[in-house]
Amino acid sequence: MTCKIQKTAIMLTMTFMTAATPVWAVNDYSSMSNEELSNSRGTLQEASEEERNAFRSEWQERMQNMTPEERQQYTGQPANAKRDDSSTQQRRGSGGGGGRKR
Repeated sequence: MTCKIQKTAIMLTMTFMTAATPVWAVNDYSSMSNEELSNSRGTLQEASEEERNAFRSEWQERMQNMTPEERQQYTGQPANAKRDDSSTQQRRGSGGGGGRKR
């Protein structure tokens, strides 16, 4: 009987630790390539503030150390970022206000 209780306790502990891992785990962005880091841009909407700050810090450091050509390659809105239709319409001139009067 004692053996069964111990096994159950171990299984519960392991399950809890596995389920709770994302709470304190932050990706090690320093081990990612520039390409991998760039592809992660626009995917952190659901990430914790700590996770976003870790990403931002690593990305800013990388950008400072890039050549101008690399920087140009990786700047701008990432292809996988969510787009806000209202801002797209305003840039095209079909949004309300801010336009030239005729």
